[in-house]
Amino acid sequence: MTTRPVLTAALIATASILFLAGCAAGPAPTGTPTASPTATGTATGSPAATGCAPNSEAMPSGAMSAEIGDIDGDGKPDTEWYAETPSFAYGVTTASGATFVIPDTMAGPGRHSGWTATGLENDQVLTVVDDGRGAQLYAFVKCAFVTPMGADGKAYTFDMENLRGNGTGVWCTGGELDGVQALLATDGTYTITVTPILVSADGKTATNGETSQLSAVPADDPRVADAQRSTCGETPIVSTSGM
Repeated sequence: MTTRPVLTAALIATASILFLAGCAAGPAPTGTPTASPTATGTATGSPAATGCAPNSEAMPSGAMSAEIGDIDGDGKPDTEWYAETPSFAYGVTTASGATFVIPDTMAGPGRHSGWTATGLENDQVLTVVDDGRGAQLYAFVKCAFVTPMGADGKAYTFDMENLRGNGTGVWCTGGELDGVQALLATDGTYTITVTPILVSADGKTATNGETSQLSAVPADDPRVADAQRSTCGETPIVSTSGM
């Protein structure tokens, strides 16, 4: 994993037009809202000390998996995975025996990847699934994946390759989820625009915080690479086998 990006206090200064899904476009990144697949494996009720109730879903054989933090409140680590058969899907399986699935309908021809991060602000559990060209945001709330809606009422998504001039990646810093855009300057350094993504406690909405900029970042600075992919500090990433 790469080193988590760090913003200095001096850089949290410049507020600009909000970006990413559900916002007006501008010089700062903005994502394009798209339809979101329906996650399955929903359980009823709130997670308790025993975790989410077991269900009939299961991690497919051969899926790439990794241990993640506790997502359902039972104090035990859980498992994330990415499957290619019978179809592309990202999922999590809790230590209590419950499995929750996000069907992957993204069309990117390369590697698809995903991660679920715990310990974010307000104890949120957030998931980002990407196909290298764009990324989709989910929250895990009360034993279910929830798709946050942007300000326009459509699923909140991220631009990953600046294909729409809106962004180049997603990262986490200081417990905060950020949409980021790394642009090459004429002197060979990068300007990285960072926008916090604020997800409601129920996971139903996502809004943009005030943007800030990192200026004159050397091309070999790890933050440049991080700003051009989907990552969340030390959180494991699982993926398909595509390149």
